[in-house]
Amino acid sequence: MNRIYSEEGLSEVIGIIMILALIMVFLSIWVIYAVPADGRQQEIEHMGYIQDWFTQYKITADSLWINYDPVTGDGPSDITVSNSLVLGSQGGATYSQGLFLIFMRPFGSSGTISLENGSEWFEISNSSGVLLNEEIGSVQYKALNNYWISQTYYYEMGGVFLEQSDGTVNRVAPLFGFSSNGQVATLVIVNLDTEGSGTRSISGESQVRIDTSLTDSTEEYTFEPVSGEPYTINMTLRDASAAKAWRSILKELGGGTVTQTGNQTTITGLDSINYQYANYTVSLQSVAATFT
Repeated sequence: MNRIYSEEGLSEVIGIIMILALIMVFLSIWVIYAVPADGRQQEIEHMGYIQDWFTQYKITADSLWINYDPVTGDGPSDITVSNSLVLGSQGGATYSQGLFLIFMRPFGSSGTISLENGSEWFEISNSSGVLLNEEIGSVQYKALNNYWISQTYYYEMGGVFLEQSDGTVNRVAPLFGFSSNGQVATLVIVNLDTEGSGTRSISGESQVRIDTSLTDSTEEYTFEPVSGEPYTINMTLRDASAAKAWRSILKELGGGTVTQTGNQTTITGLDSINYQYANYTVSLQSVAATFT
């Protein structure tokens, strides 16, 4: 009888061990395959949200200067427009299911929103010298993804750009236009006053607020044709990848002779240039995270 009881007890122990082994196999498969797949999908959806946010930000910024009359001063100047942005794929939410269950779901991504100023420049010149030189400011979001490609979106000169490890592409065209022969340029110079020099940034997973107000916009100015003195537009950008993206979109928009060397994109042979300013003040504000 003792031997029978001993064998039955051993069988129960073996059964429990096998069940635990199966559970561990299932959990391992879940952590190795299901969790990364879920995290990747969350981050893909979040990057789609980021792209939509920047597109909407561009539309909002454009609507401010379009509806402003530089002659009378009527329009939405000094009116602050706030846009909220969630930095991480899980929005900074925290969970209380216990330490073990933390590993059963994806880790949320994080990101950094920043106001970039002082590293990029826009210049107009001809044979007589530099006629105009302006700083290019930008609103930038850099994703720190755990399961998907890390990406950077930024808004500058009225356009939206996407930067990845394999290059930079334009997502929404900047405020440039050209005549049918590519020799007359029309553009809006977007100035972003970040309330100070250098970079201002907020990092994390939760929500931030970007406040934007139109200081003013100007009437259109023109560099008139001068015989034998064509105009040149030169842009000094953050890197060669950004310069290639600008060269590509300017060619698509009808620019004549557009070249790129290093981090500079150049348009040459312009007979005249029509331009106006849209001057904004931009600031960042932290918003408390939502806890669930």
